Amino acid sequence: MSQFTARPMRVDDLPEVAQLESAVQLDPWTHAQMLDIAPMLHTGEYIGAVVEQSDQLLAYVVARTMFDECEILSVGVANELRGRGLGKQVLQQLFRQLPTQIATVHLEVRVSNAPALRLYQGLGFVEVGCRKGYYAPTLKTPEREDALLMSKPIHTDRTP
Repeated sequence: MSQFTARPMRVDDLPEVAQLESAVQLDPWTHAQMLDIAPMLHTGEYIGAVVEQSDQLLAYVVARTMFDECEILSVGVANELRGRGLGKQVLQQLFRQLPTQIATVHLEVRVSNAPALRLYQGLGFVEVGCRKGYYAPTLKTPEREDALLMSKPIHTDRTP
């Protein structure tokens, strides 16, 4: 079996990203919402990265850039491959391809998502705030859930 390969997201990845998003997220983007970012991938307003193996998409990240900031909007890893470093690999790919003017990357994460919190902290993200009751209830989380706001400065050498 071949190695995992990280690369920038392409427009033709979006249907597969949408499929993986719906399989791994508690409150996924719709297929149409994911496809709607296609024109903005060309302009650089949205950027993304994927990890694949043998042409199968296994992890993704979608982010939006504005001026000197980047906001990570969605990160997903195939359920059966979680804990194998693919989340870290896809985020590191995103960091490498950020426009040079980006100084800070932001994200939000459910307070209950301990694996994601460990990943983000390990990559240098720090908690900068909290949005109380931000996430709507789901089948797995029957109450509204807080979102932790995290940020990471990006240095000119682009090391994670």
